[in-house]
Amino acid sequence: MESLTQSIHYPLQLLIYASVFFIITIGVFLIKLLIDLSGLAKSCDEFVQTTQGELEPVIKELKTTLVNINQISSNLSSQLNNMNVGIKKGAKAVLEASTIIGSRARDVGKNIGKNIGKNLLSGFYLLMSSKK
Repeated sequence: MESLTQSIHYPLQLLIYASVFFIITIGVFLIKLLIDLSGLAKSCDEFVQTTQGELEPVIKELKTTLVNINQISSNLSSQLNNMNVGIKKGAKAVLEASTIIGSRARDVGKNIGKNIGKNLLSGFYLLMSSKK
């Protein structure tokens, strides 16, 4: 039994030393990883602050530009609406004027037609009537 204990004793001791070595090695690499991650976090924070500082004026200019474009489009829309109202009023006035002119022309045409017809008939009667 004692020989079994001694034969297990050396491999266990080797296993303990190897485990301690690997734990220390992993610890060193973890510390190095944490230091690198800390530097990366600082770099990312600086990048975000720099980007934010440069983007704020651009965003303000974009907002101003959008407000100006919105005003221009609303002015254009109101001007187009006013122009449409003016065109409708003009078309209505032209339609009313053409209706009035058409009815007057019809009346004049009827009167002229009647007068021409009467004059032609009287002319024919004069031509046909015998002269003494």
